[in-house]
Order: sequence, then C-alpha cells, then structure tokens
Amino acid sequence: RVLAKIAEIAEKSADGDYIYRGESDKSHDEVSSNLYREYKKDIKAEHFDIEVVQNEILREAKEYTSHKMDDLEILTELQHHGGKTNLIDFTTDYLVALFFACDGNRDKPGKVILLQQHSEDYKVVRPPRTIPRVGVQKSIFVQAPSGVVEPASVVCISVDLKGHILDYLRKHHDISTKTIYNDLLGFIEKRSIHKSAYTEFYKGLTCQECGDSAKDPAEKRVWFDKAIEHYTEATTLNPELAEIYNNRGNVYNRKGEFDIAIRDFNTAIALNPEYTNAYNNRGNVYGRKGEFDIAIRDYNTAIDLNPELADAYDNRGIAYSGKGEFDIAIRDFNTAIDLNPEFTNAYSNRGAAYAMIGNLDIAIRDFNTAIDLNPESADAYNNRGIAYYRKGEFDTAIRDYNTAIDLNPELGGAYSNRGEVWLHLREWEKAKADFSTAKNMGVDIVASFHNDYESIEAFEAKQEVEVPEDIAALLRRD
Repeated sequence: RVLAKIAEIAEKSADGDYIYRGESDKSHDEVSSNLYREYKKDIKAEHFDIEVVQNEILREAKEYTSHKMDDLEILTELQHHGGKTNLIDFTTDYLVALFFACDGNRDKPGKVILLQQHSEDYKVVRPPRTIPRVGVQKSIFVQAPSGVVEPASVVCISVDLKGHILDYLRKHHDISTKTIYNDLLGFIEKRSIHKSAYTEFYKGLTCQECGDSAKDPAEKRVWFDKAIEHYTEATTLNPELAEIYNNRGNVYNRKGEFDIAIRDFNTAIALNPEYTNAYNNRGNVYGRKGEFDIAIRDYNTAIDLNPELADAYDNRGIAYSGKGEFDIAIRDFNTAIDLNPEFTNAYSNRGAAYAMIGNLDIAIRDFNTAIDLNPESADAYNNRGIAYYRKGEFDTAIRDYNTAIDLNPELGGAYSNRGEVWLHLREWEKAKADFSTAKNMGVDIVASFHNDYESIEAFEAKQEVEVPEDIAALLRRD
C-alpha cells in the first residue's frame, strides 16, 4: 500500500514539471501562505494587497539584520523561524512532501499537493542555502500575489497509512525527523509536535511497572495489555523513538510473545544501532527461546557498547549455563558481582551454576547472600531449595520452595521442583498436584524430571518405591 501510494504520486507527476507540498491535515482546502492566513480572518477589504504587507515586514526586518542580506534571504530566515511571510513552502522531492503529509496530526488524513512549477499566477524561487534544512528538504518557495495557489492535483493519505509510510521513508530513503529537521529549531518544533508521544510513553511505563508488581496473573495481563496500548499509541505519534519499541518489546517478552518482542527490539536497534539495552533485552528473549548462541551474540554486543553493564554479564552467564558451560557462566557472574556487589540475581545465578557442578555448599552460600540482599527474591529461594534437595535435606528444600511460591505464585519451576521432593517423601497427592500445576503453567515437567533421573523405573529402583501410575504417566517420556 505504501508503494502504491508513492506510485500514485509519481504517476500524477509524469505529465509535467511539478513541485510538492505535504500537509498532515487534509481538511485545509486552501494552499496559502501563513501571512495570508493571518490576515484572512480579519481583513475583508476588496483591494487588500498582501505584497504591500510583506514589503512593510521586510522594511522593518532589515533594521534587525547585522549584515547586508537580500530580500529573499530575509524572508527565508523569517519563514525558518516561524515568522509570517507570503512564501509558501514546497519541495522538489515528493518523498519529502510525503513525509510532511504523514508527520503530525496522526488522527487525521494528510495530503500531498502537486503544483506546476511554471505559471503566470505565481513565481517559484529557490531559497538561499544559508539554512541547513533547506538543502535536506529540497526546499523551494512559491510567491503568489494573492497569497493563495490552486493545486494541480492532490493525493490523499489515510490515517492508518501514515505510520507505515514514515517507517518506509526512514528505512529506505533516510527521511526522518532527525534528517528533515536537522537543526536546533527543528528539535524544538518536533518536541512540540511529539510531546503527546512522551505522555503515552510514560503512561505505558506506568502500566508496565504495575504489571511487574502485580501478583495475580490475570491482573498482570490486564496491566501489560494496557501498557502495550499506550506504547503503540506512542509509536503512532512518534515512530522514531527507540525507547518505545524497547519497552514494548519487554512487555511482549513478559507475556511470552517472543517473536513480536524480537521484532520490537529489532526496530529499536535499527533506530539506534548503539542502544545497549535493546541488545541486552533481545538477548533475554532469545535466551528464553533456548537460542543461547544468538542470545550470547547480543550480550557480547551490549558488553562491547558498555563494558560496565552488569546485567549483560549476568544474562550472558545464564545463557552459558543453558548451554551447560558452567565454568564460563561463573566467570560472567563473577564479573557482574564485581561491577555490582549488591546484584541479587547474579549471586542467585552463580549459586545455581555451582549447584550444577556439585559445589552445593558454595551454592547455598551464594543463595544466602542473594536472600540477605533481597528477601523477596523468589528465584533465590527456589534455587536454594534445589541445592538442599540435592543434599537430601528434603524438609529444608520444601520450606524454600514454599517461600518461593508464596513470593511468586507464577514461578512454575518451583512447583515442579517441590513435586520431586514430594515423590521422595511419598506424598503422592501433593506431588501430583504440584506436577499438574507446573505443567499447566507451561513447565516441561518431563524434561525437568529426566534431568535428575533416567526414567521413572530408575527412580523407583533407587528409592525402592512404586510411583502411582497416574503420576508416572505425567512424568514418562512418550
């Protein structure tokens, strides 16, 4: 649809020598100068001459110039800084006009205006290139004695297409807010136009934080959905703010919608190739998908961009643990702790790595530190429970799993882990309930059980017990 719209403009341009103007609100019927629009409201005199008014403005403006400037230079400066002149802004590039038709008034259709470059009714002049944006915007001015010109043709841009067109222009033609408004005045202008995008962004951030802190899964989903709505609205108001896509990607990650999350992080990185957190966050999604090598590549980039980012080392350590490379993982956790000695998760994750290589007492010491730093860390209690379980201290393990579940009822792994302890204690109904809960939460309870035991039969032989068939069916490989 974007290419079709561009083709429509090109087709209408094929039969003449045109210049173009983009307006983000198509409801304005007249193509007029801002000086004309200012006087139109109040002046009804039949013989009103707008050129006389502009000449008087020029005469007064010359008293404020510190060096000799010709009339067009003065008018260009006035136009650039928001002053009233009888110049009408056009461009020789219809893609630039298309940008202006889409950037702003995102709730209203826009339009691209085509005007023949040669006419007896107006004069077309090229502005001096004393202002940086004149060259980038391929600006050209129309001077009409009446202050109004009649377009040769108009191409309308629907509301729903504006965002897609801006995205296409940025990706394929390097036409964006930063390139079109390439000076401080442009920054000020766009801050004004895009201020509502920041409002939506912070509304989304508020909802995201509420979702993170909510205990009830249903309540979490409600807050996360609201956050996505606000972030999405922010992207329609300012499609070039990388932080919006990064935050929305984090919410999609929390919802388990990994592919959509990755798409948002890709966009954030395309907008800002040095956006450290976006690489780190994208790595987290790949890690959750089990694509550890790709995750590590993202963490490497984040660390290259910011060698002091403790989170990236911690996350890379998790990925190496996922690959079974625990010694490398422990080195990363050590670095994360060196950078941030109060990094709760790094202690907990290092403890888990030590536990996997059989250093259970060292692991428990790390878990104790993590819990001292953050008594609300469900992961630390769950991990310490695993260590106590492997030491055969089942009652202590159960207490830790209970605490982990109380702190985070969505921590499916804790139910699965507690279920294994119930098997050892021959609490069959409790084991079945925990395994069923974990399975319903998406935990691969079969893989988890078989990480510790080759089979149900091997467990039964070792423990000298017969597992009830309904529980064995839950844990048996197909």
